[in-house]
Amino acid sequence: MVMRKLSCWILLAGSLVWGLGCGGSKPAQPASEVTTDKPTEKPAAVSPAESKPASLPQIEKDSAAAAVLTTLKGLEAGKLAEAYDFLPASYQADLDQLLHDFAGTMDPEVWSRLTGTARKTIAFLKSKKEFLLELDLFRNRPEAEPYRQHWDSTLSLLESLVENDAGDLAKLKQVTLRSLLPGKSSAGSLDVLGQAIGANLSRQFAGVTVTPVRTNGDEQVVAIRGPHDEKPTEFVYVKHDGKWLPKSLVERWSTGIKEDREWLAKLPARIKTIKPKLLDALSQADEALDQLQSASDKSQFEQAAGPAILAMASAWPGLVSLFQQAVAGQEELSQISIRINRELTESELTKLVAHVLKPLREAGSNYTLLANDGRTLCRITRVTDIAKIRQNLATHFSLPIDDVQLDRDEATITIELTQ
Repeated sequence: MVMRKLSCWILLAGSLVWGLGCGGSKPAQPASEVTTDKPTEKPAAVSPAESKPASLPQIEKDSAAAAVLTTLKGLEAGKLAEAYDFLPASYQADLDQLLHDFAGTMDPEVWSRLTGTARKTIAFLKSKKEFLLELDLFRNRPEAEPYRQHWDSTLSLLESLVENDAGDLAKLKQVTLRSLLPGKSSAGSLDVLGQAIGANLSRQFAGVTVTPVRTNGDEQVVAIRGPHDEKPTEFVYVKHDGKWLPKSLVERWSTGIKEDREWLAKLPARIKTIKPKLLDALSQADEALDQLQSASDKSQFEQAAGPAILAMASAWPGLVSLFQQAVAGQEELSQISIRINRELTESELTKLVAHVLKPLREAGSNYTLLANDGRTLCRITRVTDIAKIRQNLATHFSLPIDDVQLDRDEATITIELTQ
């Protein structure tokens, strides 16, 4: 939330994210202490007549494997505050101090506008739920079903995040980070939020097997296997301030905190650089939301929805890009919008998906297609190679590469096709 690495250290609990498979369409099973079909250590040879299922290692109460399993189950259940207790009190104090430093460093006007637009967005999504779910964007689309199922619970989660002390920088200087985390969030809500940001939140921690492997003095080795992993990955844990933590996390903690303090010192100058563009983008978003909120019936809403939703969807990658440049110091775009000047036919859309978008998804990116208001918009998240995307689009539409125009400031690729 505040620090670049904070979300990884807290929510992914250090090593938990490494080696865990995610994605796929099969429903995940709960996190388990049972090993998978392959034991982590070679069993003693037995004759076929004496062959029996291999006995499974027991997880002791005060062990690294038990700590990992408890954290996984908390994340899977959406109990973020409980999962946060994976970290010892000393580490939580470090993060609280970074949070307070952030509150003292962040531009008050930018933060107020950001949280204000967030509240306005949530109010709009709550009050216009019935109209929104009848749009083509959500209706009769299998990929939109999670949004329909978990609409209310997801908005409740978002509301809890923006209505707590996080929205007030003065209060943020006094609170603990743990107090800002939701005590209980449904797995479905986390999944919906994950889809929106190109991640896989609760499911990333479901269906994971945790197996104790061996003890080496003060170290314990734990094998962790995600539901889509071919084999488990082993991690070394050590006890630090009464908590079992990945050894690599303990070794890097002080350096990581130092780097985040250095990052915070650069934040004011970076925010100042993007402030005019950011405030302008937020004003556009507020204007679109006000237009949609003023619709009193379904007909008015549908007339306003197309242009407004396209405008907001187009602006989103640009906002993300601004934050990457200013807050994270990141220059490369991770999200981008493809704007095509006309609405593609069904046949054209099918070919675009097959030849350009599906390979992107197979490479780890996500995409959302919108066709409305006489144009076609595609939002791509988790972008890894913009140059390759441009080249693939140019080849697909038989255009010179210069006609596939990239605007880094707006995080958009624009294509003009013949009508």
